[in-house]
Amino acid sequence: MYELYNAFEPVIPVFIILFFAVVFITLLINSRSGYKLDNRKKIVSYLTYVGLLMTLIGMALVTMLPSNNPEKVTSFIPFLSIIDTWEYATTRAIINSLLMNIVLFVPFGFFVYLLLRRAFWTVFLTFLTSVSIEFLQYILPIGRISNVDDVILNIIGGCVGMISGLIFAKFGIVYYIKSGGNDNDKH
Repeated sequence: MYELYNAFEPVIPVFIILFFAVVFITLLINSRSGYKLDNRKKIVSYLTYVGLLMTLIGMALVTMLPSNNPEKVTSFIPFLSIIDTWEYATTRAIINSLLMNIVLFVPFGFFVYLLLRRAFWTVFLTFLTSVSIEFLQYILPIGRISNVDDVILNIIGGCVGMISGLIFAKFGIVYYIKSGGNDNDKH
């Protein structure tokens, strides 16, 4: 856990400031438009949308930070860097490279699944978002490594998040809250 904290540490203060800004702005917009968060269903829906928005902001902060790589590095051979990292890297490098790419997309898969409740679209949007990030890392002069293995790991993270969302949905946790306690409104 300490290694993950160190990996995300540079963006935490900015993320916290943006979190409060997003909550304030969205609550202000809701208030001015006459939309009231007056029941559990609306509150959960609001939190799901804010959660997805903050997830996207956090992903952008982490993946678009400039790096100190002097040249563009790309890898289009699937599983090559995963295997190399697993076999030759330190525990810290494994966590920073492999686990962070998975963890980064878990909330994305969770919130997208809760909003759409469609496994195919959740995985497809995870794939599309990951490929977009890798493409931006390739074309922007920020010294980031574009790697097909990152896409694979991101999809795994999105699927873990989706399964978590599915479990929440299967047990009716989200729908129970959204319906204000009525068991009749699970689907």
